[in-house]
Amino acid sequence: MNVITAYLETMFGAYAPTPKLLEAKAELHTMMEDAYHGYLADGLSENEAVGRVITEFGNLDELAPQLGISAEIAPTPTATPTAAAMGAGAGAPASHAARRLAPAPVTRDEAERYADVRRRTESRLALAVAMFVLAPAPLIALATLATGGAIALGQDLAVLIGLACLLVVVVVAVLMIVRRDAQLGPFRRFAAGEFTRSPDVDRWAGELVAEAAPRRATALQIAIGLWILAASPVLAMSLLAPPSVTNSWIGVAVAGTLAMVAIGLLLFIPSNWAQSVAETLTKTDSEGYASGDERSLVGVVGAFYWPIVVAIFLAWSFIGSAWGISWVIWPIAAVLFGALAGGLRAVERYRAAREAGMQ
Repeated sequence: MNVITAYLETMFGAYAPTPKLLEAKAELHTMMEDAYHGYLADGLSENEAVGRVITEFGNLDELAPQLGISAEIAPTPTATPTAAAMGAGAGAPASHAARRLAPAPVTRDEAERYADVRRRTESRLALAVAMFVLAPAPLIALATLATGGAIALGQDLAVLIGLACLLVVVVVAVLMIVRRDAQLGPFRRFAAGEFTRSPDVDRWAGELVAEAAPRRATALQIAIGLWILAASPVLAMSLLAPPSVTNSWIGVAVAGTLAMVAIGLLLFIPSNWAQSVAETLTKTDSEGYASGDERSLVGVVGAFYWPIVVAIFLAWSFIGSAWGISWVIWPIAAVLFGALAGGLRAVERYRAAREAGMQ
């Protein structure tokens, strides 16, 4: 039912929430709910029932006469450039006149091509993110192994090899993301919300989400399990192994923790492409997207946050000869960054809502 409710929100999201439309939306929700439970009673699975309901009630244009909302969903003529210019000349600021010109609508063909690129490149994004997570693992593992005498490498040489691995992995991951961004270049207006929504595309996006929902749910469950269990290597090493072993192999345990987090990301991110595409294609700039500067708040903070974390880690490790304990910076930094990113996104949503209310 969550998929049906989300699809219904998508169907009506392109129109102003007038009392008549809200009444029609509630009536349609009841009809879809009754049909859904009827299909379940007939022996269909939940996913099959959802697909049948969306197929039966998914075209708002066809249902409009029955719901009595044909006039409400009829396309509204947009201002022409000449009219906009006349409005500006009559005293309205030029920027306000430009706002009345609706951006180019998104077509079904564009949406399908965008979804295909996202589907093909999402695994590359997942691999790049996983590589960022795993980048410090060789450095942490080699440094602690060398310090404890578990491998026949000097501490400085082990650190040098670990740093080289870290830099190579980060460079490769950055290049992968740059290449993916280049492939998504023709669709930048979608990410910026610079388009007019289409009921046909909204309906198609809802069907896309419904089709991919089972796989996404399974991937999310596995990923969450891995992330919850990710602390187990470090806990097991700390609590069960003797101190002599712990001092040498704790870095390997930390590398195992990072590996479990990375595997969870590799599983979940590629399965989330349909949901991400639908959210992008059903949310325009006036409906909650922040400006370019605001959208990049998390990215800007991340750009200097992680280099600072690396600098602190290396300074503590080299100056204090604390390779056996300095690894603790990484899990602490990850938790702090998650909290910081959540706060920044909350600020962005607040600003976007405030600007939308002022327009």
